[in-house]
Amino acid sequence: MSPKSSPQKAATPVPFRVGVVLLVLGVAASVLSVFQWSQLLTLRAGGSTVCGVSDTVNCETVWNSPFATRLHELFGIPVAGLGLVWGLTVVALSALYLARARSGKPVAPAAQGLKLTAGAGIASVLVFAFASFQTGVVCPTCLGTYALVAAIAAVAWKGLPAAGAGQWVPALQWTVGVTVAVFIAVLLPGRSLSSPQPKAGSLLPVASSSSTTQAATPASLEAYLRGLPMEQQQFISNALALYRRDVPKAAAAPARHRYGPVDAPVKIVEWTDSKCPHCKALVEELAVLKKRVPEGKLSLEARQFPLDGSCNPAMPKRGPDAPSVRCVAAKAQICLEGAPDFWELREKLFAAQAVLDTERVMEIASSGSMSRMQLDACISSAATAAKIQEDTSYALRYQFTGTPLVVVNGRQAMPSAPFLYALVMADGNPSAPAFDVLPPPRAMPQDDHAGHNH
Repeated sequence: MSPKSSPQKAATPVPFRVGVVLLVLGVAASVLSVFQWSQLLTLRAGGSTVCGVSDTVNCETVWNSPFATRLHELFGIPVAGLGLVWGLTVVALSALYLARARSGKPVAPAAQGLKLTAGAGIASVLVFAFASFQTGVVCPTCLGTYALVAAIAAVAWKGLPAAGAGQWVPALQWTVGVTVAVFIAVLLPGRSLSSPQPKAGSLLPVASSSSTTQAATPASLEAYLRGLPMEQQQFISNALALYRRDVPKAAAAPARHRYGPVDAPVKIVEWTDSKCPHCKALVEELAVLKKRVPEGKLSLEARQFPLDGSCNPAMPKRGPDAPSVRCVAAKAQICLEGAPDFWELREKLFAAQAVLDTERVMEIASSGSMSRMQLDACISSAATAAKIQEDTSYALRYQFTGTPLVVVNGRQAMPSAPFLYALVMADGNPSAPAFDVLPPPRAMPQDDHAGHNH
């Protein structure tokens, strides 16, 4: 008689250490995603991040790209949140694999689920890497995520047991179930932690479709203020308290280019940097604001405060002496000040912020009424350099902590479209009776008066 075969002896040993390695790598990927999410929150709050190193090494540009913003709007959490979902899915499946291996149960669903998750991670990395490449900058923390995903994929596909017939369908069911559960667990608290950048003008009155009126304003400023969300009412109240405390300063230099009449009751002067995300938001908001307020009530000056010491002595140098995109963009805007399409081209520059480099600046700035030859000559001129100095010296009269800097009728103001709209509708009077509908102001630090640190 031939001896009976033993199923135990024929069984393939389960690689336990592979599960431990995947668990550790999954935790590392999750921790890195949490760090990136926390940095995004810091950036949204106006702070500076650890990876905003230079024009070419900068996570902030990638996080604020149109692709990242669209994903945030679609899923309700930022790209870092999606990375956290993926990392926690790896952790959950690895823990399940180890638990089943220790108890002697079949590990195939968890093992093949890890392979499916790793494959999805590699596909996502290729998409995200291509989107990052299009911005023209390097995101160091993103590279760390890519490396961890590649490591997890290599360990999962090489170290875990091979799949048998009919094992992929239950593995897919397990993977989808775990991923959905993790996504819901992250989404619920995650939505309250951060939100995508609001659309420009979302808190301003809707423009009228009538050609005879410039804007569909509410019946009164009081009605507009009452219609705002409570947090916006509180914000405007706080901003008004700071604005009232400030002492008006006379203009340090005559306007070189102005939107609106010289005798407008509200005169706004704003300083921006071409790579500052909050400046981009302000430029977009002001473009809407100009269309939503009654004609003649507002004038606007755009001045430059590039965050680079190669053209701004108030800032440290960000790299070699070669012209930076910040300096070139600032000088290009100064050169366009006499052009009839100044505001249109300026808005195009900021719209392209995520992919902006020196060549792209020149392409956009010379796409209108000024030729490339004229632009080149103007940018390299001493007169343009002197105007940069004028703008930075003017800005330094105010105790501001970062761009954008906004000054209304000589007083420093919060760079907020609803607040600026309210001031315009009050003809610049911060003590207008309509403001009495707002809640009492809450204490705000004096250094919160200005723009955002960089």
